[in-house]
Amino acid sequence: MVMISINTSMPAAYPSSGFQASHRQFYLNNTILPDHILYPVLMTVDKLQLETTPFPERLWLQAEYGWRRLDYARQLIDKNKIDLALTAFTKSQKYLLNATQETLDAQTTNEIRLKMLKHLTAYLWEAKIIADNFDTAQKAVVDRLISECESIKLRLGQSLSH
Repeated sequence: MVMISINTSMPAAYPSSGFQASHRQFYLNNTILPDHILYPVLMTVDKLQLETTPFPERLWLQAEYGWRRLDYARQLIDKNKIDLALTAFTKSQKYLLNATQETLDAQTTNEIRLKMLKHLTAYLWEAKIIADNFDTAQKAVVDRLISECESIKLRLGQSLSH
């Protein structure tokens, strides 16, 4: 991997919060992470693709985005960018929740519901592994997000028996 880092902004301190503005980097890698200068472009493309994808393919695209963001969280943890990893983790959960809720709302077939249940079950297994990398305050947020996924997973499972 070749890495070229270009600071695109000077960190600015915010006196009231004690936080600093983050900066984006340019690096050459197979994956564009949220700290990459081109990440906003990727997000725009993802949003456009999601808006133009018909149902039920949109379900699987949302699931793919959820998995991708979960992988981003893992990679950001490896880079010790824990706050950004939490943001990626949160977005990953949002995509899986949206896909699952849409699966429930659209009165989909049991085949589609079962496939989504498998995605969500595997996602939760991976998310729980990643959750151990967050500190106490962040772990509380992550645990709440996992709990939300567990709740909708239960609803999805119950919908299969009807």
